[in-house]
Amino acid sequence: MLSSIRILEICDEAGFLAGKILGDLGADVVKVEAPGGDLVGRRPPYLGGIRDPERSLAWLALNTSKRGVTLDPESSPGRAVLQRLLDQTDVLLDTFAPGTLDAWGLGWDAMQRQYPRLVRCAITPFGQTGPHAQLRARDLVVVAMGGNASMTGDPDRPPLRCTLPTSYYHAAPEAVLGVLMALQARETSGRGQLVDVSLHECQLGTLLGGPGLYGNSPRPPRRSGARSGRTREIWLARDGYVSFGLRGGPARVAGLRAMVAWMSESGAAPAWLCNYDWEQFSPATLDDVALARLEAALGSFFASKTMRELYAGALERRILLAPCNDAREILAHPQLRDRAFFTTLEYPEFGAAIEHPAFFAKAGGLRVGIRRRAPRIGEHNDEVYRALGLEREEIAKLAAEGVL
Repeated sequence: MLSSIRILEICDEAGFLAGKILGDLGADVVKVEAPGGDLVGRRPPYLGGIRDPERSLAWLALNTSKRGVTLDPESSPGRAVLQRLLDQTDVLLDTFAPGTLDAWGLGWDAMQRQYPRLVRCAITPFGQTGPHAQLRARDLVVVAMGGNASMTGDPDRPPLRCTLPTSYYHAAPEAVLGVLMALQARETSGRGQLVDVSLHECQLGTLLGGPGLYGNSPRPPRRSGARSGRTREIWLARDGYVSFGLRGGPARVAGLRAMVAWMSESGAAPAWLCNYDWEQFSPATLDDVALARLEAALGSFFASKTMRELYAGALERRILLAPCNDAREILAHPQLRDRAFFTTLEYPEFGAAIEHPAFFAKAGGLRVGIRRRAPRIGEHNDEVYRALGLEREEIAKLAAEGVL
């Protein structure tokens, strides 16, 4: 799909997934690391528990479909090499702090003059302009300022963030979409554009109606934890958790009846529940004792079965229930297995093979998906820099000087 497009990626982890998606779409993505490797991005956990930046599972997962080089763009010789790379680049994908490229003489105005067809996609915590533009922030700050953390967790305990940096993963497809639109516009205008991606703004977009509720509430909304309103939403299963909304209304009655019938078949429905009037059920008007009795009966049933048993039974009976899948469950998911969603990449240098998601979409006859494993530190230095016209002796000299 993007086989004629060259992407130069100079990103910390906030931009890794965006580069991977573009690579999976067929672009030639050249990933730039600092000399010696991006030791922050090549973070734990490590393959086999062996502390080695080359074994970083985050790196191996987020940098497939890329070639890799090392370069110090902060040095004068490094910037000279960077400019030669930009001569052959369609898209610069970067996470530089606002103003960094300006200080190097490569601000957007200068870049447009020197590389008029270049598309630059800048991913930063708060965008290129505005009151917070000069502040630096990683995922924890973004999910907090973006409202996600305040909505996550039990109401009587501190707010939570996901263990993975989700703000980066939400921003990645937004960045890719911006790049694709800029490339499409270039077909008509002949000129590149600046795609300004704010992690903070992307995070706000994930809250759906959250910002509106916050603005319209007399006081900030409280976290509800495992509950939705008065009723429980997340339930303990035998081997994990499932989501099931104990809510009233015509749309829910059939599912609630089907759930009770299933419990009755299993000998888990008390007599009072078998005769329950779901037509009149409303969590808003039910007293606490009656609501607790309902939740205890349902909770006991859910706790007696595995997530997979509950999901299979819910599908069969058309009940709105879903498992809270972790990585283990996703890897074993029958539908994903049947659709050949996973592919195995070999890592002979580690004596290992790792399963990765093979693709994120299918598009007609076009191949979308992993094209190569993540690059090792400086793996493609010779290949990429020789293509720029640098001789091996010059590459070796720059490496010895710490430029490459």
